[in-house]
Amino acid sequence: MKVLITESKLKTFIKDKFNIDLTGRVELDPSIYSLLNDFDFYFDYDVLRRRQLGVNYGPIYLIELDDNHKVIYQMNYSSNNPLILDNKGDGYEESDFMNLLGISALGITMEQFLDLYI
Repeated sequence: MKVLITESKLKTFIKDKFNIDLTGRVELDPSIYSLLNDFDFYFDYDVLRRRQLGVNYGPIYLIELDDNHKVIYQMNYSSNNPLILDNKGDGYEESDFMNLLGISALGITMEQFLDLYI
């Protein structure tokens, strides 16, 4: 039996079962200056600009988990390894970050999850 779940139903499911609602808290390709506000200790303008314009990199997502905890996510397509870094300097593997959110059992990628909120 094939089950189809729409994006809105998946968002509702995630909100009800996992208590996660990132509506309005995920920004696709934020400006470099807004990234530098929270991540200037880890990146400079030139590095972020190269990552933004590089053909091997996917879009940058800025995720606001709460008022003081922000995360950058960007896939590196040449190495197939994502950059997941929070503003406290902690780096994550995709599976570890999905476990942190408690949604690894859903079987979706980080990009699929974030695209629900764009």
